[in-house]
Amino acid sequence: SHKLTKRNRDEGLSIILSNKLSAAMATRKSLGLPNSETNTYRLFNGEGDGLSGLAVDILGERVAVVMSSATWCQVHQETIQEVLQDLLPSDYKIIWRTTPSRLHQDGWEDTNEGEKTEIQSSDEEVIVYESGVSYKIYPFGEDGGQKTGFYCDQRENRKHLAGYCNGKTVLDLCCYHGGFSLAAKLLGGASHCTGVDSSQVAIDICQENKKMNELNEDVSFVKDDIAKFMKEMALKKQYWDVIVLDPPKLAPSVSGLQRASRKYHSLNRDALALINPIEGGLLLTCTCSAAMTQKDGGRFFLETVQQAATAAGRPVKLLQTSGAAPCHVQSPASYPAGAYLTAALFWVPPVSVEE
Repeated sequence: SHKLTKRNRDEGLSIILSNKLSAAMATRKSLGLPNSETNTYRLFNGEGDGLSGLAVDILGERVAVVMSSATWCQVHQETIQEVLQDLLPSDYKIIWRTTPSRLHQDGWEDTNEGEKTEIQSSDEEVIVYESGVSYKIYPFGEDGGQKTGFYCDQRENRKHLAGYCNGKTVLDLCCYHGGFSLAAKLLGGASHCTGVDSSQVAIDICQENKKMNELNEDVSFVKDDIAKFMKEMALKKQYWDVIVLDPPKLAPSVSGLQRASRKYHSLNRDALALINPIEGGLLLTCTCSAAMTQKDGGRFFLETVQQAATAAGRPVKLLQTSGAAPCHVQSPASYPAGAYLTAALFWVPPVSVEE
């Protein structure tokens, strides 16, 4: 009979997976990843690397995180883990995470079949490096990502912005684990950085990262709602030379776009009001929503910022837009389908005297 037995089918899949993952490793090697300064990066990026629904992040020297957002990944979890384990150094631990909303769209009903990962949750820490800056991550935790992740997609944007921060004051809004602040200080020589996040867990990790990188009072982290924080600072007439606004995903889908657009509008308006009025300054404003990034080929998000600038009475000039770090490989055939992150850098001129 010509029926494919389960063993043959798994063998066939193993060969495909092994080829695709090896090719992905070679691609990252061409980008110089990993290297002595950076050992956390995206090893496999779904469709960009030829397998939709499968993503793998490398966290330092011994952890790989698989993110499954397609039914086929759940069905073949065991095979995927085996192949990955074979390709990585033997002491790597593999963590399996799922994106329930995407899986549900894909018709996957969770029967706990996919929970084959034997790794116990714990608060074990992993130290990773990015551009020479050290970060603590707790990948084995269970608290839904406040602690467990690291956003390597902003790597190049952190490094690039740091180059403009020498001697400047920096405000890092939605700072998560403090990436933009730490890079601005350590790589860029900023005079002072303030990071703000609404999560106490995130702020605690920022403090640990600050200590680990041997930084002093030049970097401070504050737990606060950023909208509330910005309003209070405006009243105090407290200004910054460089502001980063990197909110969590505000538009999970196209249907939530209008509501999200209003939120982006008010956050950008309030951030622009805090830019140094005497000398002007820079705003790096981000969206990690694919719906926002892709609408009108990216124009929709920039227009939202433009309208916020008008409302704030602070004109802006667009200097550059960029996306995720290049380890987030994309398929040119389906572009911009894989694009989700926009980081737009604006110059905000001083407030003119006549006004």
